Amino acid sequence: MRKKLLGSTILLLTLSSSLMFTSYGQTKNIQPISSGNKVVVSGKQIKHWSQTYIDQLSKNHDAQSLFKGKDLNSIVKADTFKNIVSLVFDAEYDSTSQTLTREAVVYELMKIWSQKTGQDLDKIPTIKMILYSDMGKINAKYHQAITAAYMKNIAKGRGGRIFDPKTGITYGELAALVFNTSEAIRKEVKPDVKPIAKGRFETRGNYEIKDGNVVFNFELMSHYTEPQKLMFGSGQMFEVSVTDEKGKEVYRFSDGKFFTLALVSKTINPGEALKWQNKWDMTDKDGKKLTSGKYRAEIIVMASPEENGETIDKNHLTTVIEFELTDDVNKDIIKPELAEKIIKDTSDKLINAISTKDAESISQLTHPVKGVRFTPYTNVSLKNDLVFKKEDIKNFFNDEKVYLWGSYDGSGDEISLTPGKYYEKFIYPVDYKNAEQVGYNKVLSSGNMIENQFEVYDNPIVVEYYFSGFNPDYEGMDWKSLRLVFEQYEGTWYLSGIIHNQWTI
Repeated sequence: MRKKLLGSTILLLTLSSSLMFTSYGQTKNIQPISSGNKVVVSGKQIKHWSQTYIDQLSKNHDAQSLFKGKDLNSIVKADTFKNIVSLVFDAEYDSTSQTLTREAVVYELMKIWSQKTGQDLDKIPTIKMILYSDMGKINAKYHQAITAAYMKNIAKGRGGRIFDPKTGITYGELAALVFNTSEAIRKEVKPDVKPIAKGRFETRGNYEIKDGNVVFNFELMSHYTEPQKLMFGSGQMFEVSVTDEKGKEVYRFSDGKFFTLALVSKTINPGEALKWQNKWDMTDKDGKKLTSGKYRAEIIVMASPEENGETIDKNHLTTVIEFELTDDVNKDIIKPELAEKIIKDTSDKLINAISTKDAESISQLTHPVKGVRFTPYTNVSLKNDLVFKKEDIKNFFNDEKVYLWGSYDGSGDEISLTPGKYYEKFIYPVDYKNAEQVGYNKVLSSGNMIENQFEVYDNPIVVEYYFSGFNPDYEGMDWKSLRLVFEQYEGTWYLSGIIHNQWTI
């Protein structure tokens, strides 16, 4: 943030972009279907906007059970709030608050964010601007947390510059807020995190799937106020074991390894950590490559206190990571340099045709079988995104029919537009032909929506045209990008997807 925005001067800004924190969707019993049918609405129901967040939370936690059977637009009960916070953030969480208004929930989640990242919530520099028209209705106790939540992409109101602080939080909103908070924590935890609890150790870890391996990164953190000396009985300082859904062990770090028997001593200073990394090639004990399923990794740090030191609680030396493998985790994404060589000429022709509304040229470059899928916000939906076939594209700009393209981010209102109006708002609202940056299979922009284009499309090349922002006063909160997705068919690369991307909650 620019320093001038960190002062005490209040800037009265009316943001042109929607200042929204994930709000309940107005889901009616309709869904978009292919334009080739010339019908806008069908009798099937669009998946609730928050289901994406619930699905994402469920990859590492049993979140589905907490939301199953719930009306996602109904107000959350205190026990559900406590259960999901305990599940995702802290098993020992025990808040006695029965107030689940929007302002109170955001405040509570920001306290958790503050604790997990080691940052003092009250001392975080914040933008001094009137974010919401109803800011005066927000309890003064919550002002700092709500502003910080806005800055950290955790919560951004209902839209129309309204926060609606006294209204109860819905199940759908809670799912989005918890996911956003967990993502904010994941992105901001740094090696120099200060102690958040005195007099204990903490083992924590994460994972990533990279180059055909599951990579576990983990650390033993000291929350003591004095340096602590630890002893390791051999060269093996940790153990990692992975089990499948049936509890069968498929991997153990120590299998087939030999370790020195010499004692190893390590000292950890307050707020510091011992860090390790372990790679598993996703091969089970029978030598079979695993490509799908849910797994549980238990990581144990094999430390003991120096002689005559305090006994260490085993739970403080252990962490569990739950993760899921899918069939496409081993799919190789074409490297950016090669992607650019393959597609640049084609993408240059296409962006020029899009900029001039040359429907004939766009049609010629459209996938002859799949057509073009239009995604209004980052996350590609095979169920809800509208698809136009090659022949439909020829009449795209002359088609006066109103189609349902999806739902507006935050409000959940229907995106009901003619193709021409959709073009103006979601395809070419700015001059992408002269974009600030162009990326080839390289993500340049990122909001809180889940990226899945490389999973949904078949070994695609994604070309992104990106602007980092337009009005300096918004500090980059008005960035936009256009992604053109190409797939290969009979040796030729064709357009099969157009993804709009912008600042979202």
